[in-house]
Amino acid sequence: MRFDNQLTNKNLNYSGKGLSYIELQPGLAICINSAADLNAVDVSKTFSSSENCLCFNCQLQGKLSVQIKDKKFVSKEGDLTFGFADGEIFHLQHSKDFCNIEVMIMPKLLDVLIGDMDFQFSCLDEKINFFLQHYQIQQNKNVLSCARQLFYLMQNTDCKITNRLLLYAHVLKYLNWYFKSFEQQSTKHEFTQWEYQQLNHARNCLISDLTCPPTINCLAKQTGLNQSKLKKGFKQIFGKSIYAYFLAERMHKAKQLLAEYSVTETAIMMGYSNISHFSSAFRKQFGVLPKEIRRQYSSKFLE
Repeated sequence: MRFDNQLTNKNLNYSGKGLSYIELQPGLAICINSAADLNAVDVSKTFSSSENCLCFNCQLQGKLSVQIKDKKFVSKEGDLTFGFADGEIFHLQHSKDFCNIEVMIMPKLLDVLIGDMDFQFSCLDEKINFFLQHYQIQQNKNVLSCARQLFYLMQNTDCKITNRLLLYAHVLKYLNWYFKSFEQQSTKHEFTQWEYQQLNHARNCLISDLTCPPTINCLAKQTGLNQSKLKKGFKQIFGKSIYAYFLAERMHKAKQLLAEYSVTETAIMMGYSNISHFSSAFRKQFGVLPKEIRRQYSSKFLE
């Protein structure tokens, strides 16, 4: 791609020109951090941006030595560092060519964006505490490629809507590959016997009333599992997200009811006040409208 051709040189030649910080929407921003921005080789700095946001960094070049609380590590080109610093002081030492891309996002917005993605974020529980993770990921170059694309766009964008939309799209692509990189590095998640029991309990609670799906928060409280483990564990054990599983069970029950009741009666019995919404959900599940299934049952009855 054009972006990669511009950024595969050893030195990115970051001049500080262009935009080094852009807020794409409330709760989502992207910035370039470089040796020029830090203005020193040995610096202590409080990153106020981390007080409310989760930060996803990819180092573009150079070396960076980091110490924060009890965490110490050295980061180099292609390394990923993400976490919630909660206003803690970073002690940094960096090379003269240090440069990285940082995406900052509010936890609630991230939760909306990732939805039921099969990736566990303990940080998305109700209370977020300080945490910082550093990964040296060599096999998957997609994150670094996306980071270079973002760097190029940051240096060549302005306030035009089309450029900002393109930047927003690449931020989402960056986050997508970020999570996939962790998936490739992680080992298969094992559950304790109690967790298996609670996940089965969650399933039973979920389908106990097919007229109205319980909230994730409600299921988490009923099972004693945090929301992240509940969503990830449910999908791993039952093969579907919680809502997708509920909808499938709901539609299978509706299909059974159509043998005795009309489409309207069935929709009402399954908790739908809008018949067209019921028909749409049914067709998405089975590929046919409920009236066609009802007609088939009626034909067999007449025979």
